[in-house]
Amino acid sequence: MALAEVIHMPESRSPQCEQGYTRIANELLEAITLAPFTQNQYKVILTVWRMTYGFNKRADQLSLSQIVARTGLEKAQASRAVSQLIEMHVLLADDGRHARMLSLNKVYSQWASEVRVTLPSWGSEKPRDDVTEPMAEGCENHNFGAVQTLSKGCENHNLGVVELTTKGCESHNSRVVEFTTTKDIPKRHNQKTTPKENLLRTLGARFEIFWTAYPKKKSKATAEKAFAKLNPDEQLFDDLMAGLERAKTSAQWRNPQFIPYAATWLRAGGWMDEVQTEYSDAELAMIRAYNEALGEQVGTIDESVFVESRAAAIRDFASLRPHDPDFWRRYFPWVAANVDIPPKAGFDWLISREGFTKVKGGQHTRRTGQ
Repeated sequence: MALAEVIHMPESRSPQCEQGYTRIANELLEAITLAPFTQNQYKVILTVWRMTYGFNKRADQLSLSQIVARTGLEKAQASRAVSQLIEMHVLLADDGRHARMLSLNKVYSQWASEVRVTLPSWGSEKPRDDVTEPMAEGCENHNFGAVQTLSKGCENHNLGVVELTTKGCESHNSRVVEFTTTKDIPKRHNQKTTPKENLLRTLGARFEIFWTAYPKKKSKATAEKAFAKLNPDEQLFDDLMAGLERAKTSAQWRNPQFIPYAATWLRAGGWMDEVQTEYSDAELAMIRAYNEALGEQVGTIDESVFVESRAAAIRDFASLRPHDPDFWRRYFPWVAANVDIPPKAGFDWLISREGFTKVKGGQHTRRTGQ
């Protein structure tokens, strides 16, 4: 009799406290729950929690790409939410070595008026035994004032702390807290409003400042539409202008041919592009191919010394033949065998558009018999 085929079903595993959890004080959680943040702002706040308190840190260097990956937001959405939270003093920002250092401002009385809240009386009540949540078998809970849902084997001795599991604990709590956006909340009686014409004037003035600074003065109407769609507030506008100044000093923008149209740059969130500090793997591969083929003859390139203009030139050279992206792997050995390289010329000249055009055109091809 043939043995019956046994199908092994994957074991269903639930998140466990032992694999990590995030601690936050009840009072702070209640303040954030009551504050009228937008959905995108909530996502950013939770991400900052996860990357700081989730690792027992008060602050962390968080790049925009990390926030985008963890929130699922577009770059422009994430940048705007971060800028708004910093402007409202909900997030604290400082310069970091690789990215901006972000932390949560726990003193919620310092938050901007539009999100500042006063906790109701129940927010400061003493914990009661009869409000604790049921726990799974085997869990011990000494935090009667915290919302707890623990799985088997978890133990908590932290008084007055809500533990939100990151990979966390299994949840048996059927009640769901729904975050609301500012669209769902009526205006407070003391909430300031700005006349529409004043907003438009401010937006127009900011665009003119941007347009004056942008180096490529083409398609202004299209750029103005993209700027209006972005509708940057003061903090985002400052970030945008700072990013523009960085881009203007980059090697790529020194060649007007490589400066994108303003609308394209705005739609792509160009001001958020991170400053490159080392060669990418693809750029290193080209440098190493050159060193192997021509290093002894012309001189090697030190790959540990990053030169931004050289990195930009490598990317430009690699894009010259989109239908043959690996052409440069054959280029350097061919040059070594067939080209008389001009004096003082080297890697940078060979990958420049001028140098490549002259080499390809045969101006420096070694003559037979020489």
